[in-house]
Amino acid sequence: MTVPAVSDILLLVFSVFFALNMGGAGFSPSFSAAIGAKQIRRGYAVLLFTACLGVGAFFIGGHVAQTLGSSIVPSSTIDRHTALIITASASAALFVANFAKVPESTVWVTVFSLISLGLMRHNLNAHTIFYKLLPAWIGVPIAAFLITLAIARQLYPLRGWNYRFYEHLTKHEWKLRLLVVASSCYLAVAAGANHVANVVAPLASAGVFKVSTGMLLFAPVFGLGASFLSPAKTMSDDVVPLGLYSAAIINIVVGSLVLTTSRLGISQSIVQAHALAVFAIAFAKEGSYQVFRHRVIRRILVYWIVTPLLAAGFVATLVSLFD
Repeated sequence: MTVPAVSDILLLVFSVFFALNMGGAGFSPSFSAAIGAKQIRRGYAVLLFTACLGVGAFFIGGHVAQTLGSSIVPSSTIDRHTALIITASASAALFVANFAKVPESTVWVTVFSLISLGLMRHNLNAHTIFYKLLPAWIGVPIAAFLITLAIARQLYPLRGWNYRFYEHLTKHEWKLRLLVVASSCYLAVAAGANHVANVVAPLASAGVFKVSTGMLLFAPVFGLGASFLSPAKTMSDDVVPLGLYSAAIINIVVGSLVLTTSRLGISQSIVQAHALAVFAIAFAKEGSYQVFRHRVIRRILVYWIVTPLLAAGFVATLVSLFD
């Protein structure tokens, strides 16, 4: 029997740790509103999250895995040693953000790690970065903000012309409650389509397993992360309370945008799109002045910049030391 090398064991450990952290971070935006409104028990929500995430990962996630595994740097660049460097660096940087209780994009952390690798080995595909990823990273959060704001302004504040709409929803509240749970599942599918590839792509490129196998193996790990590592509070708790209406709007808008980019093979952050959608609700309820006074928003923006650069720095340091 072949004894696994220490590097292989470390690769497995960091990959599982990375997936656990991503599962914990991804669960709260999807199901926090439904759980908070007592529409579903947490245990059932975790099961739904895991199942829906697995569906998105298996049927759509391969497009994103292909981009991460071969379109930023050649797949031949990523062996098991390199996959360990990428996974360890991304895990460490994400841990820093989670420790600070700041929602961070696992996509940005992973992509910046790959960019650093490509720069160090002089084989970065800049075309993918500047013409595929960057336009989506800028455009999708802006679209999430504008679409959510346009819808929210039809609901807030309560006025004479939309009073009947509220009255109708009140009479059919069970439909709204069902919509919140369904939209939470929808966002979980989007998370699976995009985020599971962050951990699977480096391992698949290194020849550890096929992409489809990796998606099936790591989806349950995300579920474990949702069970044990999801924060009690979400970003919306610090910015603006989300009711059933707002939560359903955000889930549907963000889920649709991320599923579209995933189908196109674009690794897109749910965190940024979800955050801008939350800001849109706050903007509609409180106005721009109150939104930008939130200290948490300034703190989030700082960590969004620092954490991916930290991951890139870890990769550059490790590659220079061990290559």
